[in-house]
Order: sequence, then structure tokens, then C-alpha cells
Amino acid sequence: MKNSILKRSIIVISILLLIICAFSCVYAADENPSEVTMETLSKNGIVVHYPSNWGYSESTSNYSFMALSKLSSIDSFGVGQVNINFEKKPIEGEFYSFVNDTYRSMQKDSSFELISSGGLMVSNIDAVEYIYTSTENGVEREHKAVWFEKGGQAYVMMYSAPTADFENDLYIFDYMLSDIQVT
Repeated sequence: MKNSILKRSIIVISILLLIICAFSCVYAADENPSEVTMETLSKNGIVVHYPSNWGYSESTSNYSFMALSKLSSIDSFGVGQVNINFEKKPIEGEFYSFVNDTYRSMQKDSSFELISSGGLMVSNIDAVEYIYTSTENGVEREHKAVWFEKGGQAYVMMYSAPTADFENDLYIFDYMLSDIQVT
């Protein structure tokens, strides 16, 4: 009798482990950009590769030249609620002062909260990263913006999502940033 209970317990545990492993594999494939079909977009000297469950969308910024959004987040106006936006702005003065002044002026707005900032490299170019939150129309969003200079222009690649969704797709932004080509 004890042998039969032990055998059933081992079988049940084995089945549960197989189910957990199967779900883990499906989840990992969904979370890993190398496991999905990748698309390429090139504009204004920027080449990015992104997963096929993301696509081109509209942007609300006048400086935007390319916007990608998680397809399931695009609203009826064509704007993605989870998006990665590429902007290009003319630099007024020195690059680092220009970028830092942008965030210094934003900090005067109570709907803005700077979380962190620091330096990094993008495609062998010195860059600056800012992570912050903003609130507009009662919706809190989190943003990760990476700025770099090219040809006298300030470029920014910015990931934005509702705060509750920010961490879910941050890996897509990080993957695109690590793979970006600036020509």
C-alpha cells in the first residue's frame, strides 16, 4: 500500500513539474526577443530591430521621426500606450547642458519625478540616461530616455508605459538599445 501511494505521489509530482516546465518555456520564449520574429526599421541614420508583436505607430511629439508600440497597446488614434519613441532635436549650446537643462526644467513641474540618471554607451557613442515618472490626466507613466549626439543633433530613444506595465516590456527597449545601429 505504501509503495502504491509513493508511486502515485511521484507521478503526480512529476506531472506537476512537467506542467511548470512547459509554462516556463512558453513564458521564456515570449520574454526573449531572440525567440520571436524580428523586424528591422531604419530612419534618419538609426537602424533598430524589434519583435514582430511591436509595430510602427503614431507619436504625439513634434520631434518624433520613428515610433514603435506594442501592437496590443495601440489606441484608436494609432498611439501606443506602451511605446518606444525616437526623436531628434537641434542642440542649443553644448549637448550635456542641453539635455540636463531639459530635465532641470521638467523637475519644476509637480507631475514629474526623476528616479535616476547616468551615463552609458550607445553604439560606441557616449550617452545619457534618465528614468522618471510623469502624471497626465490622472495616468502615471514611467519613462526611460537615452540621449546621444550625432551630427549636431540631440537624439533620444524613449520607452514609455503606464507605471503598472513599465517593467513588463522594458526588456524590449533594453534589447533594442543594445542592438541599435547609428550610421
